[in-house]
Amino acid sequence: MPAATPTPAAVPNDLLPALLDFSLAGIGCYAPVTDAVGQVIDFTFLYLNPAAQHLLGLPAQPAGTFGQQFPQAMRSGGFAFLRDAFTSGAAAEQVEQYQVAGQAVALRVAARRQQDYLLVSFAALPDEQLLRATFEREAEVREQAAYDEALRQREHLYRILEQAPAMICVFNGPQHIFQFVNSSYQALVGQRPLLGLTIAEAMPELAGQPIFGLLDRVYTTGETYYAHEMLVQLDHANEGPAELEKRYYNFIYQARRNAVGAVDGIFVFAYEVTAQVLARQQVQELNQQLAVANEQLQAANDVLEARVTERTRAVELAKLTAEQQRAQLDQLFMQAPAAICVLDGPDWVYRLVNPVYQRAFPGRALLGKPLLEALPELRDSSIPSIMAQVYTTGMPYQALELPVRLARFTDSPLEDTFWTFTYHPRHDAAGDVDGIMVFAYEVTEQVRARQAVEATQRQTQTLADELAQTNERLTRANNDLDSFVYTASHDLKAPIINIEGLLQALRQDLALTSTDAHLEPLLHLMQDSIGRFRRTIKYLTDVSRLQNAQPEQATPVVLTELLDGVCLDVSPLLAVSGGQITLAPDSCPTITFAEKNLRSIVYNLVSNALKYRSPERPPRVQVRCHTDATGAAVLEVQDNGLGLTNEQREKVFGMFQRLHDHVEGSGIGLFLVKKIVENAGGRITVVSRQGEGSTFQVVLPQGPAAAVAAAEPD
Repeated sequence: MPAATPTPAAVPNDLLPALLDFSLAGIGCYAPVTDAVGQVIDFTFLYLNPAAQHLLGLPAQPAGTFGQQFPQAMRSGGFAFLRDAFTSGAAAEQVEQYQVAGQAVALRVAARRQQDYLLVSFAALPDEQLLRATFEREAEVREQAAYDEALRQREHLYRILEQAPAMICVFNGPQHIFQFVNSSYQALVGQRPLLGLTIAEAMPELAGQPIFGLLDRVYTTGETYYAHEMLVQLDHANEGPAELEKRYYNFIYQARRNAVGAVDGIFVFAYEVTAQVLARQQVQELNQQLAVANEQLQAANDVLEARVTERTRAVELAKLTAEQQRAQLDQLFMQAPAAICVLDGPDWVYRLVNPVYQRAFPGRALLGKPLLEALPELRDSSIPSIMAQVYTTGMPYQALELPVRLARFTDSPLEDTFWTFTYHPRHDAAGDVDGIMVFAYEVTEQVRARQAVEATQRQTQTLADELAQTNERLTRANNDLDSFVYTASHDLKAPIINIEGLLQALRQDLALTSTDAHLEPLLHLMQDSIGRFRRTIKYLTDVSRLQNAQPEQATPVVLTELLDGVCLDVSPLLAVSGGQITLAPDSCPTITFAEKNLRSIVYNLVSNALKYRSPERPPRVQVRCHTDATGAAVLEVQDNGLGLTNEQREKVFGMFQRLHDHVEGSGIGLFLVKKIVENAGGRITVVSRQGEGSTFQVVLPQGPAAAVAAAEPD
């Protein structure tokens, strides 16, 4: 037969109270206290066993609530632990400190919900566990306080940056993702989304401009970049124009570093200086740093000593980060290239003054003083009313080249200065205006320079008008002079012919005999003088004709044929001197120019090369031609003749300049050549070394400008 199953014995009713009274662990039963919406706000004591009574210093059914008996637990987290255990229904355990009879008692507390009640168990901790628990709780409190302080500092910093009059943003990571953008920066592109996007995605029109490369360089090297009046072109209205607007900015790219010193982002502080750049361009023809450190608290180690050490380090690092944020904000303002100050309260007391602002008043104390006490000369200016308007309305104010009379030093004379500035209201946490931020730069020099340029322009216009009148008078005088030269040369021809006839008649009438031989040289000299006089009159006529000649049609001239003709003209000189004239084989075949004029140029240069040859060697003359980068024909005549000194080179193209007396000539041939070349819009130069020879270079434009009057050969 199978064994009979024993029937479980019933637990006696008095066994559970006896068990609770006998237990060494403190045990209690709590009932929740709720508010009108059912939220647990406290607990009442239903029962405490003797062990719990001993540990807590309370009777079996204490009067009042948990919060009334242990108010410090409501703040330290003891109540929150019990409430969460009741609400979640899950068993929970933690170490808590209770104030019992004025002393702190560390207990290990376990709690679990049972129907509508909360069962709580207490156990006293040994001294070692108590010490460990105390360290752990203090570390957690310090860690939470440091973390809360870091968050508060960051929010405060972002609030200040949001109100700053400059354009500020923070890039994160090597792709330069927008992490923070203040309203001034956002205004660059209107409603276009920026946050969370890379700069390449948010501002694709910057491709091809220096911005992407500069950001990469700062992120890679960690070196701060300062831009001064850099051109940056953006689609400000988001309309996709064919040509982007040109605007100029001063800005700073500052690497942001994490707690271990590695670059993890970039701060940008910028302001627009387009108006100043455009003003300076009219005068001539006419930063900063920001840092936000995000700190991640490291996980505690399992070993208590390592965990306490790591928590302590995290607290110190959080404090250091907060200090760095404050220092970086101060440094941002202190190193900015513009004049910046912060004024507190309705009296506008100087709270912060950066070096650029202070340099505008080198001999005056500003910090801690109200504006009108530090700079009393501003009382009669428009500045107080403008600042009162900004402080009262909370609306920013911008001024461009505002004239202000200021004293640089205390008791020094007032000076007329000009300023471009922005007054921006500063708001407290409640949104009320509690100060004014000033962002300014002095433009006195630019304004005065522009005014000087405008005065100079007026003087220049007056001089130009006077010059035009003088030029008109000179033109009339030059025309009168040309008429005189032509008339004089024409009227002198008949008297010279008569004198020459009289000389011939005198020679015949004298019928010189051998005894009158001494008269023959005199008559010969008279004849030579008449001949030179006739040639001079002819050259004056040539000059006058050249000045008044009508342009001739430019045609392609074959250079070999022209040079062959010139060689025939100078064949007597070639025969006497044993000279040689060659054309460089790589010369251009034709030159487009008035043919008669071109022949005059080549004839004068070649004949001069033969006439002014060196007695030590037969003359060698080379003619060459090539085309320069502008398409003009470059004609060169090189010889091995006497050459020229520096003084002679300066006179060689002058009228009636004869530099050698052993050869007949009028000194007008090169003058006429220069006139022909310059009338055609060209130029002629000479390179020469005395005793070695000379090279004349003629540059002739190819086209209608080459049609000018011809000159007769010398």
